[in-house]
Amino acid sequence: MKTLGEGEIYMNGDGLGMIVNESGDVCRAPIAWVNQPKFVCYSKPYIIGISQTSIQVYSLLDQQLKQKSGFNDASSAADFNGNVFIVTEEQIYMLLPVPAEEQVERLLDSGNLDQAMALAEETLGNMTRSKSSRLKALRQRAANMYWTRGELEEAFSLFTQTQTPPADIYSLYDTLFRDTTCEISVAGLPEEKRQEYHVFLLQYLSKSGIRTEELNTIEFKLVALTDPDKITDFVKEKRSMDMKSVVSFLKNHGFLYLLGEYYASCGFVQEAVEQWRELEEMKAESRDPRYPGLGCIVSLLLDTNIQAVIMSNVEWLISRDPDKTLNLLISTTAELNNDHILSLLGERPLHIIAFLEELVINRGTEANRYHTQLAQQYLSLLLSPQTSRTRALHIRKKLQAHLLTSDKYAVSLILNKIQGTVLKKELAILYGKLQEHEKALKVLVYDVHDVRSAEEYCREWPSGRKELHLLLLKIYLNCTQPDLRDTLLERAVEFLNDRSSVFNYSEVYKIIPQDWPIALIEPFVYRSLGCQAHHYRTSRIIKGLSELEWARMRADRVSFTKRLVKITSGTYCAFCFHPFSDSNCSVATSGEVYHTQCISQIT
Repeated sequence: MKTLGEGEIYMNGDGLGMIVNESGDVCRAPIAWVNQPKFVCYSKPYIIGISQTSIQVYSLLDQQLKQKSGFNDASSAADFNGNVFIVTEEQIYMLLPVPAEEQVERLLDSGNLDQAMALAEETLGNMTRSKSSRLKALRQRAANMYWTRGELEEAFSLFTQTQTPPADIYSLYDTLFRDTTCEISVAGLPEEKRQEYHVFLLQYLSKSGIRTEELNTIEFKLVALTDPDKITDFVKEKRSMDMKSVVSFLKNHGFLYLLGEYYASCGFVQEAVEQWRELEEMKAESRDPRYPGLGCIVSLLLDTNIQAVIMSNVEWLISRDPDKTLNLLISTTAELNNDHILSLLGERPLHIIAFLEELVINRGTEANRYHTQLAQQYLSLLLSPQTSRTRALHIRKKLQAHLLTSDKYAVSLILNKIQGTVLKKELAILYGKLQEHEKALKVLVYDVHDVRSAEEYCREWPSGRKELHLLLLKIYLNCTQPDLRDTLLERAVEFLNDRSSVFNYSEVYKIIPQDWPIALIEPFVYRSLGCQAHHYRTSRIIKGLSELEWARMRADRVSFTKRLVKITSGTYCAFCFHPFSDSNCSVATSGEVYHTQCISQIT
């Protein structure tokens, strides 16, 4: 029986050594002696058995034989302070243990990492500060060896215990720490195993909680290698990173789309666009599979709204996808060179019209040339034989609205282009813009035979509605075309009786035929009489109110002129603050007194 310390007792048996606690319960695996020992000694963490022919050294950590050497004629043995003494008939021998650190180093050198760390923890765990720092160094070495062997859980545990800086770990993975193609510790590993390393590094970095430019750069690379889809979110955090290293890494690993995103996040919009332009011009099979297409360039330009960048790329964008480019040009808030853009759109009339509509209708530009150019584009497309009927009808409505609402286009120029065509309504609008309303109405009535449009023209024109209605009535009544005369006379009656028509009634009575019975235009007569009566009553009310206001003002004047105003040497002008030299003064309704010359300056 041998007391081992820490509540453990060794009990010798037949070929076996049992280790029990103070309660008699077995607390470790038994030791299977090679030769039954006569004497047993203890030198932490080893049990030394001395038999007739040998000395055997077993470790309590794993109950395995660690060393055996021949020795004869031992008569007794004992241990003291970790040293073992063996007595023969003639001599006394002392067995000195190899220093624990050296034992651990040997085990590490031989690759027995588990045994080495178990021995280190057992022998150096509660040592002095110097020993503790030595234990940390041994743990660090073992962690590096576990890492190299791919035993990442053990490496992670030891790295955490030693609080190893993340950069020291990344130095073991050269392709992440430096932008080279040489991988030191993981050379030749399959992709699946490399991914395990990447995940391990990310976990360790996350647990360390340290954030520096160097570590942010490395984390960016790890995320790119493990889950490239998360790079966009990572970039949005705008962490400080080594730009040169990141750019080199992304290029070397073929993350060209992510490189563009990184450029954009750093504010290098032109560089991002150039990078994506390279991808766009590559063959489809050679592109970065993450590249979503030209839309990412358009979105970036829209988000940044940098005029110089947009203008430097707009020609290329138009050549690649004019529709998406048009959306960019319409949606951006940047100040663009509109004339240059129109020249680039070239032979794309629909895109030119859309861009001009944005300028003229939505942005309300005052430039005459754009209003004129929009009208010309409408006309060109409308008169083109390639334009479908459906599109032509749609374009014509737009043309009519533009000619009617805009006053910035060159009317004479558009009029010259429309004359001689079938666009009679448009011709009438242009005559109206030139204040030639009679020509406009005659075109609608005599050429187009569309009296409803003529009447709408009168109602919708911005000013002079009464005069226009009277002019149209004269055209109805004085028709020189025999086949239209009766129809227009009937229309004239309907026009007069229509409640939406407004006239100068006294002028209408002068031109309507004297032989028309009153019953024919009875609604008009009643409406005119009612309007006249309303006008008479309204004018009487206004006159009465004016007379009342005049009487009130006269009464106020009388009351003010009769008011007594006292001027003394202490009275001062409310305007110039000087005293009065005579009695001439002006008095405000509020009672303030002014010099007569001062009141003229105020009024």
